[in-house]
Amino acid sequence: MSIDRGDAHLSDAGTWERACRHMALFLFWAAERGLAAKEHDPRKMGDRPTEYFIAQCDTKLWEEDLSDEGTAFAKARYDAYLGEVEAYAARLRVGAYDISEAPTTTQHFFAWLDAALADWRRKS
Repeated sequence: MSIDRGDAHLSDAGTWERACRHMALFLFWAAERGLAAKEHDPRKMGDRPTEYFIAQCDTKLWEEDLSDEGTAFAKARYDAYLGEVEAYAARLRVGAYDISEAPTTTQHFFAWLDAALADWRRKS
């Protein structure tokens, strides 16, 4: 089952890179935290997680891309993550599809997701 799909965002985003960036950042975070499927090595993502995501995941984030815990977390909190993507973009005064892969963006979402994961684990 899909968690998110690039084609659902493409008409608003305009390009695959913009449509998939938020999914790529989520998968990159999950891989860094041991919550992604083993084939998703964060070292392979490097500083280009969107490029990796498009090539390796065919623009779709599936439950199979995550571990069991990663899937359970995504089911519980992915919508909140999408809300944070929009809120973060608004703070930067850009569109939700205009966030970059800059280290500051990655740091922001990793911190937000770490806090969301800790909260979810406490409540689970």
